[in-house]
Amino acid sequence: MTATLEQTQSDLLKLVNLVQQGEEVVITSQGRAVARLSAVPSSAPAPNRQAWLARLAELRARLSTGKTGATVEQILDEDRGD
Repeated sequence: MTATLEQTQSDLLKLVNLVQQGEEVVITSQGRAVARLSAVPSSAPAPNRQAWLARLAELRARLSTGKTGATVEQILDEDRGD
């Protein structure tokens, strides 16, 4: 739908209702499109904090730190055959 700037000023509530129903409104001034009135896309729901923390704990449990329990000296001695 197209509406002039003057129509927009006088019928803003009506135009917003149309947008809420899925319509897009192009606003014109002196015959040229100058703005678009459209619905804001719905955003994804905020993640559940407890679910996020549980998932983080699962991932941490699966990851290895790479620590073997041996000291650097022990690893070097073993590598040298000492």
